[in-house]
Amino acid sequence: MAYASTAELDALALPPDVAANVADADKTSALEAASALADSYLVAAGYAVPLASWGDDLKAAVCAIAAFDLAVSAGLAPEDGEGSNLYLKKRDALRWLERVARGQAKLSGASSTTSPWGAPRVSSAEPRGW
Repeated sequence: MAYASTAELDALALPPDVAANVADADKTSALEAASALADSYLVAAGYAVPLASWGDDLKAAVCAIAAFDLAVSAGLAPEDGEGSNLYLKKRDALRWLERVARGQAKLSGASSTTSPWGAPRVSSAEPRGW
């Protein structure tokens, strides 16, 4: 499940020259891969994934990651021109996800969360002798 659509990817992060030369199926695959990567950070933060709802912050991060990966696949060198901007956006998206994973940032609009403390603990005042 992707946290952004191909139209959102085109509008938010993908340079027009790359967007025009990349098939929608490839865009969808890149968005799904970026969303799976984001999920790994969200799980570390205690979110139940996939999320039922999310905000523009997660959408923008997923688009930044997918756009960089698509641009590299299309032959745009990340060190040159717009590639540098794509690299910086991806780097910032990953840093934000790291902050989310450490509990230093929260997702906007996320509805399917669990406790950041993990599973409940059960204890008994009476020792069982095990």
